[in-house]
Amino acid sequence: MQNCEGDLRESFAHEVRSFPPSLSDFGKLHLPLIKSDLLKCLDQKDQVEPPSTYDCKVLDGAVIVHCLPTTAATTFNDYGEKIFIPYLLRQLESTKRLDIVWDKYISDSIKESTREKRGKGVCRKVSGQTNLPSNWMDFLHDSTNKKELFVFLSSKVADFDFPPDKEIYISSDDSTVSKASATLCLTLTMKKRTPGL
Repeated sequence: MQNCEGDLRESFAHEVRSFPPSLSDFGKLHLPLIKSDLLKCLDQKDQVEPPSTYDCKVLDGAVIVHCLPTTAATTFNDYGEKIFIPYLLRQLESTKRLDIVWDKYISDSIKESTREKRGKGVCRKVSGQTNLPSNWMDFLHDSTNKKELFVFLSSKVADFDFPPDKEIYISSDDSTVSKASATLCLTLTMKKRTPGL
């Protein structure tokens, strides 16, 4: 038997409730009639509009690949040229620099073991003339497929002629591929060598 110091009257003065008072109306779970009512608490009266242009956009390449539709493409070349690159060009309309970062799949990591539990998709060789798999999401379940796809798309970005006033940086395995005008590259090189610039 334990003996605790404290006022028992104070301890039992508050009713034990199955729901916190903020979420319940007299013991019944409070659910709004319209889901958008939940957003009222997030509404800010003096919220400013987002800018129309940005200095740099950083995109998660894996998310892009998961979200873009594949219906307009039949091969991996088509996917790169008709879907992926046009998406990047649309993103470049409101920025002068675009950074694309791919996931890195490290064997024997917790994240990799979680992926393995989800199951593997169909393994397919990624090359330009290879047909896209009919079930894109099953294809993306396999880490090897994604690694090959990311390298393939990085090479498509490296080979594409983007507008000269735009910069593209894309991770490719352990390195970074950059696409920028020759003048810009020269300026960046000079800044590294000359402390005053």
